Amino acid sequence: MPSFRRHIADIRGMDDFDEDAVLAKTHLVDGDILMLSGSLVDGSGTPSSDFDFCVIAQSEDERFDRATFPREDHMRYYTSGDRVKASFDYLPDSLLGVDVEYWTVQSISDMLAAHRRLYGHMTSRARKSSSFASSAVDFRLLSRLTYGVALTNDAEFRRITSDLVSGEVAYTAFRTAIGSYPDFRDLAGMWVQGDYESALVAARKLGVDTFRGLTHAYGNTNRNPKYLGRFLSRLPESLSGLSERFRRLNAYGVPDAADAPDAILTWLDLIDLAFAEIRLVRDDVEAFVSRLDFLNLLKEELHETMSWNPEISNEYCFRSREASDDVPPLRELLAAMEKRSAVEHALPLHRWAAGRPAPAGENNKSV
Repeated sequence: MPSFRRHIADIRGMDDFDEDAVLAKTHLVDGDILMLSGSLVDGSGTPSSDFDFCVIAQSEDERFDRATFPREDHMRYYTSGDRVKASFDYLPDSLLGVDVEYWTVQSISDMLAAHRRLYGHMTSRARKSSSFASSAVDFRLLSRLTYGVALTNDAEFRRITSDLVSGEVAYTAFRTAIGSYPDFRDLAGMWVQGDYESALVAARKLGVDTFRGLTHAYGNTNRNPKYLGRFLSRLPESLSGLSERFRRLNAYGVPDAADAPDAILTWLDLIDLAFAEIRLVRDDVEAFVSRLDFLNLLKEELHETMSWNPEISNEYCFRSREASDDVPPLRELLAAMEKRSAVEHALPLHRWAAGRPAPAGENNKSV
């Protein structure tokens, strides 16, 4: 049986374990690729984390069928129809669990091909996208493939993942995280109503999304916000002050309801600072769409939506801060929207759109 103890990060308070007892839960056979990943490997785990294994078989066999799967060996198992997809059990006298997913070489190859198509789509649009939801990409597994350790058949593992580019995974995760103007618009509406409690919740969500995007710009492929604070701690030391301000506000909030308006504005300031860092780092990340290309995509998507109006101007101002330094702070944008007006900015969309045909309007595309 392979040894994997050396790949487990040093987790404070973690129980000792028997490697053979853990591996016995995987039902490994000759020819399988056994990949170890998850929080115990990337260092974000706790004493109650799971050993996360992925068995990649050459083809489906009796382990994949509900009728012949060794069900009695597991506390629970998960199926899709008659196909067993995963199993789970705990180690005796321990908080540690053993989670095993069952895939085939073909299914992994198909998913990676689906991600290549998704990445191509993501680089052709500027606004936040939920296209991943119907893309046949398991983002959790995809992230694990970028850092997972093949305990068996490493050469075969490297072959089937040879086209996997970690930076491209980070970009698709980034594109699904930041840039939600509808969220900011909702926040503005709550602010106008004086519903600061709801506006604070919206500001916190927008902040979490943006700071998650910042970690993706620095290469994080994990979309799960559960360990966002830990991923922020791995950013360069120069960002430690910004990360600490985010963590304190995100984790502990405000002491009193009367402090909510100031906290909302503080969130907006932190979001602006995070966007400024994103602008700096994306210039050096090959897989990220360049600033100029991003702004051109944004212009195409927002081109004079039927007629020029303050709403389109404000949306362009909000979204373009991902790539343009010449944007007013979100505080000013919020104040302008409170007055039902457009914030002043020097962005070129209005000039660019002048004299061009109006868009067809379908699927946010210009003609």
